[in-house]
Amino acid sequence: MQSVERNERFELAYRFVTETQESVFLTGKAGTGKTTFLKYLKEHTAKNTIVAAPTGVAAINAGGVTLHSLFQLPLHPLLPTNAGKQELLSKIRYNKQRLQLLRKMEVLIIDEVSMVRCDVMDAIDTILRSVRYQYELPFGGVQLLLIGDLFQLPPVAQNHEWAVLQEYYNSTFFFDSKAIQEQMPLLIELTTIYRQKEEQFVRLLNKVRNNQLDADDLEILNERYQPGFQPDRDETFITLTSHNNQAELINRQQLQRLTAPPYTYKAAIDGEFPENSYPADAELVLREGAQVMFLKNDTLSKRFFNGKIGVVHSLSDEEVIVRCGNENIRVQKETWDHSRYTLNRTDGKLEQDVLGTFEQYPLRLAWAITIHKSQGLTFEKVMIDAGLSFTSGQVYVALSRCTSLEGIVLLSKIQPNVIFSNQQVVDGQKALSPKGSLPQRFEEARKAFSQQLLEELFTFQQTALALKLLMQVASKHKFELNEGAEEWIGNMQFQFQQEQSVARKFLLQINQLLKEQPVVETNSQLQQRVKDAVNYFIPRFEELQQQLKQHPLITEHKTAADEVNEQLNTLFTALHTEIYFLKSGLQPFSITDHLRHKLNLVTPRVNITSYAANKKQTVVGINHPDLYFRLKTWRDRICDEQNMPIYLLANSNSLQEICTYLPFSKTHLQLLSGFGKAKADKYGDEIIEMVMGYCEEHGLETNIEAKKDSPKRERKEKSTEPKEDTKSVTLHLFNEGKTIKEIAATRKLTEGTIEGHLVDLIKAGTVKVEQLLTVEKLQTILNRIELFPEESNTAHKIALGDAYSFADVRAVQNHLQFMKENIVQ
Repeated sequence: MQSVERNERFELAYRFVTETQESVFLTGKAGTGKTTFLKYLKEHTAKNTIVAAPTGVAAINAGGVTLHSLFQLPLHPLLPTNAGKQELLSKIRYNKQRLQLLRKMEVLIIDEVSMVRCDVMDAIDTILRSVRYQYELPFGGVQLLLIGDLFQLPPVAQNHEWAVLQEYYNSTFFFDSKAIQEQMPLLIELTTIYRQKEEQFVRLLNKVRNNQLDADDLEILNERYQPGFQPDRDETFITLTSHNNQAELINRQQLQRLTAPPYTYKAAIDGEFPENSYPADAELVLREGAQVMFLKNDTLSKRFFNGKIGVVHSLSDEEVIVRCGNENIRVQKETWDHSRYTLNRTDGKLEQDVLGTFEQYPLRLAWAITIHKSQGLTFEKVMIDAGLSFTSGQVYVALSRCTSLEGIVLLSKIQPNVIFSNQQVVDGQKALSPKGSLPQRFEEARKAFSQQLLEELFTFQQTALALKLLMQVASKHKFELNEGAEEWIGNMQFQFQQEQSVARKFLLQINQLLKEQPVVETNSQLQQRVKDAVNYFIPRFEELQQQLKQHPLITEHKTAADEVNEQLNTLFTALHTEIYFLKSGLQPFSITDHLRHKLNLVTPRVNITSYAANKKQTVVGINHPDLYFRLKTWRDRICDEQNMPIYLLANSNSLQEICTYLPFSKTHLQLLSGFGKAKADKYGDEIIEMVMGYCEEHGLETNIEAKKDSPKRERKEKSTEPKEDTKSVTLHLFNEGKTIKEIAATRKLTEGTIEGHLVDLIKAGTVKVEQLLTVEKLQTILNRIELFPEESNTAHKIALGDAYSFADVRAVQNHLQFMKENIVQ
């Protein structure tokens, strides 16, 4: 098999995919190198890429996965209505890893796209917009590379399926999907044919493909008609059939005619490998003299390739030898992988994980094969019965498998009525064909992509979002966090916004420089400005990162700490990522180098905490910090052993008072914040021992007199009336018809506190979620939670946008918890 050279069209298509954000439909006649392009791109691109195909066999051949497994698509027709989209999203269940995989994907390659149905394309579009939070962008902003020939095999839609779909689509082809109509991919056609060299045969194939055969052309083709043809035993003809049962029958009959004993070779299947994706027979039955076809390329010695025909020369239990021409080939077993894409959590790259393997001799009986399975293969001698029930494009596929006109034998004459091209395909291809010059289109697209990359580099969106969410969480837990927490975050936000302001001015300069010279690599003035900007921003972001490591946020409430910690670590990762991306600008900036630099990002494992029990930072303003940390270590150990919240034993304020007043007795201890008689009796001896030991080491005396002299808060007389629970008070006022704002004013509490009371009461069932949320809001949040059950409330809040609050999400979560616990009632 000849290798396909990288011609001008090949190079242009490659650069469109790798150096722009344009989606591309790569097409071309049979034998023009589409498969070679796919393999080359996979090996050389610097973008996070996933390869998928409509069928299991096509996916295995392309080294990818099926579209249905990647997106967990149902098998029934998928309607492009709002209700249909909602139903689709409500039924898929993605774990965190699958979500990250789809969010990190930059390019989705779909091979054999001619067989992808319109509704499948729209379903993929719906899912990607949702999981990537890019609702306004087709396919959620993912770049598409669609590969295939529309004049070959069409999509499959049963009559009852098309009866439903035809209300929404003009045809079953992918180009009639709503998403593709919204953003048409750029059609690039590979035109150099490598499979056939005869000029007359190439001309005939083009006419068959385009339904332009005249009487003279038909006569030339039908000269290959040889009724009742039987090839000589040394001639390796293969029959192309329209249906699988025809091919199996021919192969079975031919095998039975051989007199040599049969040998059966069973495949070794390990792990997960779906039967409908088997690349070869699970039980391969061969006899000496059987005609076979190789199913893989010999990448080392190049002795055979996928589609090469030979004859079994000799067999044993452990050996298969196939004769091809004058050469005997000792065939080794080959292994195929069934894989899935995963996201490497360390470096953020997309990887293929092997789920299962299929080991078998890379052979199949080859007196006959279906046209469907022959797609992409090359034969030297074929027999075709064009009188069979071929569909649109199948005659072209069958004829174009052969390297020469002389290698074709027609078992029935080709009638004009069996050569037809689907008019919808002709119209669709025409609509996709680009207007104007491709090179000019490339320069414009490359300039736009350069601008996009530089804007992404200097807008710092990850950090902006992370800071915003940290402030929201801190505001939510203001009463659980230490004093000054919000002020510290606000100061960091102010510093960051100052840098964002500088970046915005810088980007105006960048855009102007790109207008003057759009090729970023040769724009020396722009290169210098990028380098200057990078040297300006990196130390400032490193300073922000250092401030974050030494943050003063502290809480003794585990639930609050978990939410705050999530945002602290998200902010650290965002800053790390911004700094890493900026460092690509220390070298001369180029699209390819920058993308490759991004691909090599390794996200550090960090554990920045605000939880007092785990916090390692030195607390500022404490007397005797060594004693403080001895006490803190003791407290954390006791709480851990007894599974007790730290504030029940001694919160930070209590520890600070011990360090300030140095109590020498249990009576002293009871004068301090948080210590009554019971707690002093239970833990006092250990505390006093630590304090007195520390004082002895440092020559210190107790300072308890200072505490006795400090003004005391007057204690209110204990009421003999039972104290009403604060949430019950809120509920009573709410049931009277008062609004949250009115209740907050009456009780002299914040609206957030009152809202929190009501949200908590939903879990108890005393407040209905419908009393706080509109039906539309409730349904939207429910759909989101059902679609992504493993995501945090923060992630839901981000996805839902500013129209929804954390309290809204918590309200629905509490509603679901109440329903779950009271399902029997």
